[in-house]
Amino acid sequence: MKGNKSAHSRRKLISGLLVMVVIFIVMLGWSIGKNLNSWELRSLQPASAESVSVKNKLTAATMQDLPSAVEPLASASPEVHSSSSAALTVNQLPQANGVEKISKVSTKSSAIIAAKKSKKTVYITFDDGPSDNTFNVLEILHQEGVKATFFVLGNQAKSHPELIDSIWEQGHAIGNHTYNHNYHDLYSGFTEFWNQIKQTEEVVQGITGVRPQLIRAPGGTYDHFDNTYFNLLKQAGYKVMDWTVDSGDSKRKGVPASEILKESTMDMKSSQVILLLHDGGGHQESVKALPDIIARYKAAGYDFGLLDETVEPVQFRVSAKATNLGRKKPSEAWVASNITPNAELFAPGKPLILEVGKLETKLNPGEYSVRNGQYMVPLRAVIERLGGRVSWDVNSRSGEIDWNGKAVIADVMNKQLILNHPDKGQKTIDARVEMIGGSIWVSLRELLETTGHPPLNISVNEVERRVKTF
Repeated sequence: MKGNKSAHSRRKLISGLLVMVVIFIVMLGWSIGKNLNSWELRSLQPASAESVSVKNKLTAATMQDLPSAVEPLASASPEVHSSSSAALTVNQLPQANGVEKISKVSTKSSAIIAAKKSKKTVYITFDDGPSDNTFNVLEILHQEGVKATFFVLGNQAKSHPELIDSIWEQGHAIGNHTYNHNYHDLYSGFTEFWNQIKQTEEVVQGITGVRPQLIRAPGGTYDHFDNTYFNLLKQAGYKVMDWTVDSGDSKRKGVPASEILKESTMDMKSSQVILLLHDGGGHQESVKALPDIIARYKAAGYDFGLLDETVEPVQFRVSAKATNLGRKKPSEAWVASNITPNAELFAPGKPLILEVGKLETKLNPGEYSVRNGQYMVPLRAVIERLGGRVSWDVNSRSGEIDWNGKAVIADVMNKQLILNHPDKGQKTIDARVEMIGGSIWVSLRELLETTGHPPLNISVNEVERRVKTF
């Protein structure tokens, strides 16, 4: 009996324990489920303002710490717009090696863009003219639509004033190459060099009305110029210009065109080329090579420029040989009476901008003058730069203008502008028409009014003078 009671008690105890275990398990499961649901609900709630602020600060910090070369990566793709997308892109970037690669790619792309925007210019220059070869050179330049700079000799200019006039009237630049090219005279002392510069300057001014400010030393400045030559010419207002590429057309007699072409086009990567050629007597091969030289520079993407006072001078260094020649320096009194006043001839001035409809041209200081409040301009230079034509009638000493359907005669002898109208006959206007050297100069206002382009606005500011018409 006692044994049965004992067994029954044990069964009740075990059953109670089992019930308690089941209850515990159920309660534990319910608690876990509740916590899970609560966590899921919290994870679906929008982030607080504070958490967003912290997140944005972290993103910004991440972006700022990256090299600038990475930034184009985010902006390069049209799919990347928001800051979160940018942050994702940054987070997905590889580490140091990857960033380095991106930096290199970006730098290379920038270099390509910069190269496309960079400008390459070749300045074609001719020494020792004018001569019979100059006429052919001008024809080629006209056909190719290219401008050049001619460093002329005074004695040659005096013998061929019509060629100097053609060079100037066709819009090319003229530089001073001394009077006779005699090395012994020119480099025996500065005063002799100076005398030849001034002698040539007077010849050129007498033909064109303008003093050349550019100077090129015969044979170049190397082994010829010492500091005295350089310094005094600079003080006098001149710009001495050597070259960067020598065509080799004067290193011996009869250099063939093929060799001149090769030497002239060896440096096709520089952003600026100053090419030395010659148009003096005996340089027919240079003329023959010129069209191919121009073609190669055009194919290489070069623009063709004119040397002027705004182009940084290219000058060879002073050699020990030139320094040790022991040449006597000019006295202070000589410098005071020659160099100092000469600088006033090239005092900085303002360019004159002429705006006619959609066309615009610029006359640099020295290419025009102001007299009694009127702009005086070289007739052919202005008309041809604006797309017209001017021809010279030797017998009547007059210039015949053909511009925008208008035919006008500039009569130098009678100081008149004569408009030839097909229906109304001639209209004669008394005007300022002058012959300066070998060029016709006219009043700009009277020229514009006669050709049907009366000035609408005339202005002057700190950097330019401007005349605007329709």
